[in-house]
Amino acid sequence: MASKLRNLFSRLIPAGLVAIAMSAPASAQVAPQNTGQMDGIAREMVNSGKLDNIDWVEVSAIFGIDADGDVVESYGYAYDRSGIPHAVTFLTDAVEQEVKSYREWLKREHRGDFIKMLFQFNRETRRFNADFEYDNPLRWQVTPKNLEKITAELRPNLGSR
Repeated sequence: MASKLRNLFSRLIPAGLVAIAMSAPASAQVAPQNTGQMDGIAREMVNSGKLDNIDWVEVSAIFGIDADGDVVESYGYAYDRSGIPHAVTFLTDAVEQEVKSYREWLKREHRGDFIKMLFQFNRETRRFNADFEYDNPLRWQVTPKNLEKITAELRPNLGSR
């Protein structure tokens, strides 16, 4: 029995990547985890080259989606070991395709379209988190007045080893 469970878990969770939590607004149900697609988003963000000149530990990215389901906005922060945020954006074809694919899967599973997605990843623990906005396009919006508040709010807390 134990070997059957190990075999099942080894097929469900990609090696080296653990899903921590996926949360949605109170009105929506918590989505089941699709670690394969979440892994794809993290992989393409790292491979995009946008983080190459930053000694980052964690990253948070916001993706805005238009009515056609296309990624039209990306912004976020890579946090170094000291917690200092560095502005980043991930408007690359590969990242956009992974986000769009994930949104389509989630739409099929739950009949809901998110308009914004917060994706967070810790490169040391390999943990990630996603949160979704379904109605408010101003959620997570950065302005000069709220810059410090938003960068603190968006900072992942996905632990150290």
